[in-house]
Amino acid sequence: MGRYKSVEIKGLFFDSFEKLFETSLINSIKGLDLSENDIIDRLTPHYQDLILMYQEAISSVYLKGNKFNLNQFLEVHFQNQTSIATTNKSSFVPFLLYINTCIIAYRKIIEKIHKKRIDSTLKTNVALYGVVIRKAEQIADLLLSGHIDAAMIIWRSLYENAIILLFLAYENDPNLAEKFQRHSMKNAKNKLASFNKHYKALNFKPLSKSVNKKIKEETDNLEREFGRKFLDNDYGWADGLFEGKQKATFREIEIRIEMSRFRPYYLLCCEQMHSSFNSLLFFSERNRIVLPKLLQQSMKLSHFVDPMQFTLSVLHEVNQYVLYEFSNSKEYEANCLLLKKIFEQQQTSFSQTKRSL
Repeated sequence: MGRYKSVEIKGLFFDSFEKLFETSLINSIKGLDLSENDIIDRLTPHYQDLILMYQEAISSVYLKGNKFNLNQFLEVHFQNQTSIATTNKSSFVPFLLYINTCIIAYRKIIEKIHKKRIDSTLKTNVALYGVVIRKAEQIADLLLSGHIDAAMIIWRSLYENAIILLFLAYENDPNLAEKFQRHSMKNAKNKLASFNKHYKALNFKPLSKSVNKKIKEETDNLEREFGRKFLDNDYGWADGLFEGKQKATFREIEIRIEMSRFRPYYLLCCEQMHSSFNSLLFFSERNRIVLPKLLQQSMKLSHFVDPMQFTLSVLHEVNQYVLYEFSNSKEYEANCLLLKKIFEQQQTSFSQTKRSL
């Protein structure tokens, strides 16, 4: 089968590229007492060198003379964010308010816990709670910029961290939390092996022998303590907790804590995470990919509904545990009610907007 001819477009970056070169060349030889044949004979051996010099010169001139205005760029950027937020204000206000309320709680929690002795489960989950809130903030920033697909990618990370947090809370076993922490050596081991294989191609310096030795000793210790397969599985720290299953999986963990109802959206977000044709369907209309849409911001509320509501839905599940652990007994019900009302206000904003359209 034949191949389509490539599309050649003149002037992608430089206007009149060839004309400028010819003009420069002509100007440089003007006034020389040489015939046309003499000029050709002298230039031909050096033509490629001249081309390279010209390419270097025109690139430098372009870079120095660029008219990119950072202040103007930021002004437009913030105007777009303001437009998106104000157009969808009734939904963005409770969305951002909920996240901000979580931030307030988190800061008060970490202010107090450093004075207290807490077990490994609570210690790990406070850190994971911070990660979940951080991801929610990132999702908010991306939605304000109209980048729905990027928000979905971050949501996947938020969800995975939230699932592990809730699973550790459900099991409530400090030894399991410690195994979860120590299992991070699996990634260290893999990163070391990959770096040692590719550092020359990357033009990096090799790692010191002490780093290689330390990681090998620690991985050997883990395999002696928990078995050779402890570091083989991404969830090896949870192996043995599921009846009839030799290896723990993320799906099993979801089911254990009754969170598998979020899996359809999780799989949808995975499509944005990995390279596949399905990720392009987000930018399609009538079964055709609309190429200009790939660089356009989303403005319609319908595009914001899922990442917004699924972000708060997962945060809300996490907060049921966090509020139970850290609320004053007299304030627990009020704290839960506050977050519930903010969440409900956001959910109501979607239906109200739909009715008005």
